[in-house]
Amino acid sequence: MEVKIYREPENEAIIIDEDSLKEYHELTEKLGLKNEVKEKVPNVYVAINDAMSKLLKALCPNTEKVADYNKSTIPLEVLKVLDFTKENEMFEGYEVWHAQNDPDPLLIGWKYLSDEDREKDFSWRRKYYLIARWGDCALELDDLLKKGFDVLKTCLVDSAKEVQNYTNSVLNDPDGYVRKHLKSNLNPPRIDIESTSGLGTLPF
Repeated sequence: MEVKIYREPENEAIIIDEDSLKEYHELTEKLGLKNEVKEKVPNVYVAINDAMSKLLKALCPNTEKVADYNKSTIPLEVLKVLDFTKENEMFEGYEVWHAQNDPDPLLIGWKYLSDEDREKDFSWRRKYYLIARWGDCALELDDLLKKGFDVLKTCLVDSAKEVQNYTNSVLNDPDGYVRKHLKSNLNPPRIDIESTSGLGTLPF
């Protein structure tokens, strides 16, 4: 099993080297940035935007709280990172995103976007961060996102082919479909894309 920790390479040293961390805090205080930077250590893990979230969810559509995850053993290296981020209060919550049969899970941290979101527990108002992944192979972030893109593309093409096959079937025997419609209680016959393909269930 391989493990990949996703940190911004240009800032990774800040949380590893004590001198760099000390200098970071001194400069943020000197520059008046302390009101914005409240973490004990700066967050150097990869922020997930909406597009990235869709690509990662294509690979790992299931979500569980990290404490409830039991599809595979969480590697020691990942547990150490989880412990470090918790100890330094870097995130407000943690999730594991995974697939059902071949988990290749992602460890995700999240924060509320504002104090009001936190007070009202607006779960849809959270910022997500990619912390780690474990599984058969350790992929760089770009490769991971490309893999998600390919999954979505395959799903879309398969759905389009299903619609195409259904449409061709109707065009080849419209009389048969009309007779079938006359025996049903449905409204006038039409091609319903969502009911004849997976397009309505794409993870977009």
